[in-house]
Amino acid sequence: MNLFCYQRTRHIIKRLANKLLALLIVGLSFFLETAPGRAQINVIGGTTGVPKGTAGYEKWMMFRDHVGEQSNGALHLSAMVSGELGSEESILSSLRRGRVQIANLSGLVVGSIVPEAALLQTPFLFDNIEQADYVFDKVLFDIYSDLLAVHSLTLMSWDEVGVHQIYGKKPILTPSDLSDTRFRVSSGLAARLFAEAIATDIIPLSFNENVVGLQTGLVNSGANAVILYAPTGIAEEAPHLTLTNHMHAVNFLIADSKWLERLPPDQQSIVKNGWLPIDQARAMSRAEEQKFLSRANRIGFTIHTLSPDQRQSWRTISAPVAQQIIDSIGGKAGDIYQAIQDSKRAFEN
Repeated sequence: MNLFCYQRTRHIIKRLANKLLALLIVGLSFFLETAPGRAQINVIGGTTGVPKGTAGYEKWMMFRDHVGEQSNGALHLSAMVSGELGSEESILSSLRRGRVQIANLSGLVVGSIVPEAALLQTPFLFDNIEQADYVFDKVLFDIYSDLLAVHSLTLMSWDEVGVHQIYGKKPILTPSDLSDTRFRVSSGLAARLFAEAIATDIIPLSFNENVVGLQTGLVNSGANAVILYAPTGIAEEAPHLTLTNHMHAVNFLIADSKWLERLPPDQQSIVKNGWLPIDQARAMSRAEEQKFLSRANRIGFTIHTLSPDQRQSWRTISAPVAQQIIDSIGGKAGDIYQAIQDSKRAFEN
């Protein structure tokens, strides 16, 4: 067996083992939920693969420990964050079918049941991070809680991913620098419309295929948050990072409402309030982002900051995208967008 076959076989075995482990834990959870006189409720919570040592991993471990301690062991959270539950789409399906109780999911996947989630990915929706925090907490949390409740899902918290930046194999300071590049785009509505506004040659490509795409020349630029750029191999292949700060990305921490409502009131409160306080969670994500930026030389990428005129060029070319998103989504998108604008004015005043 050659090295490639060996590695491929090992990868397949590892994936099968992870899925088998997930099935065993889910089955155990069902048994403990239904067994008479049970002493402990096993809770399945998870997300897509989160490496150990990252802020995302630490948040889940702190959540697990807090739930166990506050319930005196009555609730045991199995934090399955290393890919055991499969893709985000699989996790959402399991959540809605009662096989998973809590999940941390991107707006891209949540948008499959709440299309208005795409509105949060509108480019330059916020002027600064403080304004974004205010609007997310004071206005958007209640709005999206109501939208998710229709699907028997409870929004527990936002989980910050970070602000999206532009990266490339060469410096990209204005949209005109993208004229001869192939720009990688995800399948999300907002990401696609933004890419169509700024680039002439866009290539749909999944995140997992991105590094290979950069290595082979299929793509040579794209956009993502720093925590998904610097440590994942993208930075080595596309070593120029431009701080456009064009999109504020957050995940949705959500729970199965039907399961939650079956818990005693005190345990419901423990689960709902078990995640980190929002300011602490944000601080962890932002500290990790700054850590990666401070290690740019060590990792091997160059950071480019923009002049006011250069930043304005990105704003101007992507300005029509907001209305395009609203028109494509329909529903309550227009009202939500107006509520965001009203809240931004309230923050400034």
